[in-house]
Amino acid sequence: MSQGTGWDGILQDGETILWQGQPDRSVDWRLCLNAASGVGFAIASVGLVWMLMAVSITSGGPLFFRLFFPVFGLPFVALGLYMALGVPVFDAYMRRHTWYTLTDRTAFVATDVMGARKLQSYPIRDMPRLDLEDGPFGSILFGASDDRLAGFRRIAPARQVYGMLREARGALNFADARARD
Repeated sequence: MSQGTGWDGILQDGETILWQGQPDRSVDWRLCLNAASGVGFAIASVGLVWMLMAVSITSGGPLFFRLFFPVFGLPFVALGLYMALGVPVFDAYMRRHTWYTLTDRTAFVATDVMGARKLQSYPIRDMPRLDLEDGPFGSILFGASDDRLAGFRRIAPARQVYGMLREARGALNFADARARD
């Protein structure tokens, strides 16, 4: 989005876009390395064992029983797989529908998920913190949003954007100090 196409009426007069981008869109399988995933795999395994046992026990019985009893394990398999693999897949889905914009005054996080559009703005001068998580796809965390930190997550130019953000923050602090003098 350029300033003339999608940001009319959103940016303040004189506000300049410094950077725009999207997070990495790939699935981060490292998010499976937690206790909930382990429990999910266990639940899915129990459901799968139920289904296999039900098939073997009802193999000589009527068609109704051969189809009906194994199906009871399906919700457990589905729930377990969701618990084990749903978090990284859902996270990747959300990142595919997220866009970031940094101006000289504000950081914006825009999402468009199934027609529900949301724009969150984080004024740079009000940011309670500014943290860099470095790596090939780094993250910049800068504000509280409900129970987790908001920020630009899994972006390739994290160090450069972090530098731009620090520079903009410094310029705003300098302007505030001059205005007080």
